[in-house]
Amino acid sequence: MKKLLIFLFVSASVSLMAQNKELTTFFDNGMIKSRYVYTNAQTYTVTNYFQSGKAMETGSFLNGKMDGYWVTYNELGMKTAEAFYKGGDKTGDWKVFDETGSLRYRIIYDANKIVSATNFDSAGRSVAETHAR
Repeated sequence: MKKLLIFLFVSASVSLMAQNKELTTFFDNGMIKSRYVYTNAQTYTVTNYFQSGKAMETGSFLNGKMDGYWVTYNELGMKTAEAFYKGGDKTGDWKVFDETGSLRYRIIYDANKIVSATNFDSAGRSVAETHAR
């Protein structure tokens, strides 16, 4: 019986270690401030919240550096920006939206360097554009 209990304890411990670990922080009002889901100490996803409880931003870290798709929201829940990182570097197509959800800026990055940037008016028309040389 003792061997069976030890086996069950070890099996449960190994099972828990294989699962993602989660850390949640809270505002003084008891609402969630941040939620981290860890694969390991350097690789995790994070969601930060407004005090109202609505998501403010979400993204992930790989080897301790921002990596992949990140998105931010305003307190009304509308998307305000989309961004991409690779190993901590800005990369790809970044977008910034206004309070109505209209695209206002689009910036293309390659290894933290701006390749091009476009500004849009409220009707979605391009009003300014720059390109790196």
